[in-house]
Amino acid sequence: MLINFNDLFLLSSKVNGVIHIGAHDLEELPDYLKGNVRRIIWIEANPEKYNFIEERIERFENMTLGKFAAGRKNDFHILNLANNGQSSSLLEFGTHKMSYPDIDYVSKIQVETKPLDDWLDENFNNKDLYNFINIDIQGYELEALKGMPNQLKIAEHIYLEVNFEEVYLGCSQIKDIDKFLLKFGFVRVALRKTDKGWGDAIYSKNNILIAKLYYLFLPIIRVIKFPITISRFFIRTFIKR
Repeated sequence: MLINFNDLFLLSSKVNGVIHIGAHDLEELPDYLKGNVRRIIWIEANPEKYNFIEERIERFENMTLGKFAAGRKNDFHILNLANNGQSSSLLEFGTHKMSYPDIDYVSKIQVETKPLDDWLDENFNNKDLYNFINIDIQGYELEALKGMPNQLKIAEHIYLEVNFEEVYLGCSQIKDIDKFLLKFGFVRVALRKTDKGWGDAIYSKNNILIAKLYYLFLPIIRVIKFPITISRFFIRTFIKR
């Protein structure tokens, strides 16, 4: 995450539960725990990661692993496995290969794709508790979003990787994600770009203007080492007036 989970502006609601699509090596787990979030659904397409993930989350009662690729419909696709792990994708490399010449696909495996909504209906009766969605699946984000319209009505915040170039062939572009999420009341409040054609975006349903201002000044807050908690306190005080 280009913006740390514990730096996010979540004034309007407490994060009761997270749906994290693209679990990989659970890099975000320490930050979730620091933020006192322990109800997490991890979704991962790569079977080679399942044992590692299950061993790490077995001591947490409210963490679950979904073993599939989140998509728009039930199907099977080829997952391209990269030598660095995190660049693995259901899509072929586009400009990614020029930006990261040392990263290659080294093998392929067939995986099942499922709509998140269908899987949640089959496995959970407390879907309303999961109000934060984090998606990092290398260009396949829009396809995953299209498979969760019911959960998007419940969620209040979405953090996901976005693209400005064809980093992966046929990958979703940020303008398409903006348009799709607007149908569910989400507005993009923050964007952090890299020079490699991709970045991270944050979408929220509430306190849009205040959130945009917060993220605009967040780099300055970080530079002067002003505590995030104090910054949020001043924002809350301002809103209540």
